[in-house]
Amino acid sequence: MRQQRPRGTTRREAVIDAALKVVDEEGVGGLTIRAVAALVGAPPMSLYTHFANKEELLDLMYAEISRRLYADSGQATWQAELSALAFHIRSTLLAHPHWTPLLSRPAPPASVPVRERVLTLMVAAGMPAREALDGLSSAILVALGLVLVELTFLDPDGVSRLSRRFDTVKAEFAERGDAAGEPTTRAALAGPARFDYDKSFASSLETLIVGLARKQVTPGA
Repeated sequence: MRQQRPRGTTRREAVIDAALKVVDEEGVGGLTIRAVAALVGAPPMSLYTHFANKEELLDLMYAEISRRLYADSGQATWQAELSALAFHIRSTLLAHPHWTPLLSRPAPPASVPVRERVLTLMVAAGMPAREALDGLSSAILVALGLVLVELTFLDPDGVSRLSRRFDTVKAEFAERGDAAGEPTTRAALAGPARFDYDKSFASSLETLIVGLARKQVTPGA
């Protein structure tokens, strides 16, 4: 049996980390104060020294998820940092899919230091501040959106329904040959073509960044 710690000795960070682990295993619906307390080895009531109720715990979890998602990788250019940020968001949420519902709750705004650095880099490169903010938001939405699509279309066996649909369409065109018509689509589906979330994400992000770069204003122009 896990030995319980005296009241008041459990750090807030450990409680939040334990709560996120419970959500990882049970989903948000399985989050209980008792389950978190069991994981940190403390009496359930002692956890209330860190928050007043479960809603405040969820707010703390949201802030911690934001901290982990919006990490600064220290890249020198806004293009590299924006790309690294989007890839990090995607990989983190795919590794912790049960965290996604927490992102939609009406929690207090979390501190996101990387936002200021990326915007500063973009403005320094000649991009208007408002357009820089729109670009940063778009990159984040591309990462979040594709993750949500990927998780939503996932079958219980772990295979994407979109991948299955793609394979079905490809097989139909291959079987019907020229009789299928639509020669351009048939050519695109020929050979080793397959549905690939990673490739789609990378292509979408690259297209966005290239488009944003065109909005830079050359000094003196």
